[in-house]
Amino acid sequence: MESLTAAYLTVYALSIASVIAVLISVTALSRKTGTTLSISRVARLTKDEVRRVSTLEPVFLMHVSIALGIGLSILIAVLDPIFFVFPALRTLLLILSVPLVAGLVAAFGWRLRRYIQSKRFEKEFAHTNEAFSRASSLMQLILMLAIALTTTELVLSWLPSLATVDAGLNIIRNGLVVVYYTKPSVNLIQNFDMPLPSMRLPFRLSEVMEGKVDASQVTMGATKLSEFAPFEKLSYNSCVEIGACESACPATAAGRQLSPRVLVRKLDLLQKEQGESAEPMTSVTEDEVWSCTSCGACVHACPVAVKHVDLVYDLRRGLVNAGKLDKEKATLLQNLTRSQNPYGFDSRSRGDWAKENGVDTFSTNPKAEYLYWVGCVSSFDQRAQNVAKSLGKILKSAGVSFAILGSEEACTGDPARRLGEEGRYQELAGQNIEKMNAYGVKKIVTTCPHCFNSIKNEYPLFGGNYEVVHHTQLISELIREGRIKVAPERVKEVSVTLHDACYAARYNNIFDEPREALAATGARMHEMHRNKDKTFCCGAGGSNYWYKVPQQTSIAGIRTEEASRTGAATIATECPFCLSMFEDSTKVAGTKMGVRDVAEIVAEGLIEAELSQPQES
Repeated sequence: MESLTAAYLTVYALSIASVIAVLISVTALSRKTGTTLSISRVARLTKDEVRRVSTLEPVFLMHVSIALGIGLSILIAVLDPIFFVFPALRTLLLILSVPLVAGLVAAFGWRLRRYIQSKRFEKEFAHTNEAFSRASSLMQLILMLAIALTTTELVLSWLPSLATVDAGLNIIRNGLVVVYYTKPSVNLIQNFDMPLPSMRLPFRLSEVMEGKVDASQVTMGATKLSEFAPFEKLSYNSCVEIGACESACPATAAGRQLSPRVLVRKLDLLQKEQGESAEPMTSVTEDEVWSCTSCGACVHACPVAVKHVDLVYDLRRGLVNAGKLDKEKATLLQNLTRSQNPYGFDSRSRGDWAKENGVDTFSTNPKAEYLYWVGCVSSFDQRAQNVAKSLGKILKSAGVSFAILGSEEACTGDPARRLGEEGRYQELAGQNIEKMNAYGVKKIVTTCPHCFNSIKNEYPLFGGNYEVVHHTQLISELIREGRIKVAPERVKEVSVTLHDACYAARYNNIFDEPREALAATGARMHEMHRNKDKTFCCGAGGSNYWYKVPQQTSIAGIRTEEASRTGAATIATECPFCLSMFEDSTKVAGTKMGVRDVAEIVAEGLIEAELSQPQES
């Protein structure tokens, strides 16, 4: 009996030591990386985790089941000696363990499926070798082992006679946490609330031009691992191959070479093998880098806050700086330089669509309340111009004072920045900001989520501070205020499914307004299963609209099929890029579904205003 007691006390002491080791490991890395471990920050993280679990996304249910399961098993192990004094406490904790065990079993099943899918992707699409495959398999098997150990611990907790065995398993699992999960934990604490639209600013063009910064000292992207920002290095070191990013990625789904999981792990393994002097493009392929649509699905899906998109941006910057661009990408940048638009069209024709529709320019109406930022697609693409005309009709019907810049508007620079040409982006942004500030612009409405994101979230860094609204937000507001009225009987659309644009929904949390506007038209809403912040990209983002990459199927085609399965007659869009992509994909698919912007649908049903309905091109 004494020997059993001694054995138990020894194992218990080691178990407590393993718990302390976990705490020391997390604390030490937090200090090294400058990560705040304050109570308020942990509380914010907890609140964010609860919010994400409430969405019932499988990956976050899995993530929380594992986190809570580990936490509860540690708590039970630490409190085990006092259960003899307070048996009711054991009973309470054991009751709490039941749903967690169920969650852990489901998590193990999910992990097993993801493992099989990841091996299939590596075999069919990924540029990997046997060493990568072994390391990847090991990491995924370790995660499954941690789940299995935690599940077993909680089950054995019901059997006090096996307390020594339970504590032994606790020691092994805590050892895995120290070795493999310290970095993911710290990365989550550090980056969980980093906004998706935030983008690393490598330099300020104005400071370089003014001579405040030596141009030769400016680092363009990451041509070596050492040139990634600290938070980016922590990100790629933190991937434990959960696979949620790969499951959510439209590029992966389309059979492109990109898997966010594989890309991040390649960087991590390269650092381990060759150090930070290694060149990332010796391991990552150019097709992987260019395949990203910057939709942010990977970042949104990752439960440990890995910043895949930021890594892609810096890899692209490195490629652009090295001149590794094909004809399509080079032409895009040349067009932006020569004509201030991606098409290369004469900028003087930018506002031609507005002249026949009686839309003022700021040069003739400088006191307009809103600047309507039209964007390149709606300025030059004949189909998308009907969206601009429709918004103009709505604003006039509501009595909203607005004007456009016309030929004075230039591309926001978003295509250049997403491609990796930071200098060209800042040049265009500076020109636009200077022009808008000269006119005293205060409020901006735009039909393009990419323009919206740039002007709202990025221009303030360069002196452009404006109140920016997406057109669906303004339309919804005008309907709520009764400034415009819609007659449902005038609207052709009887049933619609809304495609949430990535840069409106996932990047900027615009969810309800487009739905409210569509509801006012009387159309029946049919939601796709991937909607709002879980939306699936149309394939145009990340400048992908302007060039092609190898793929097995079309991203827009995948989304069109999802839309078709809802039974809706029309795909409602809120982005000119999405509109164009679905116009093409529905024709290729041979579906009879229509494609129309929210503004077009609302404008069709307007009761007020005697203006003629703009004709679709």
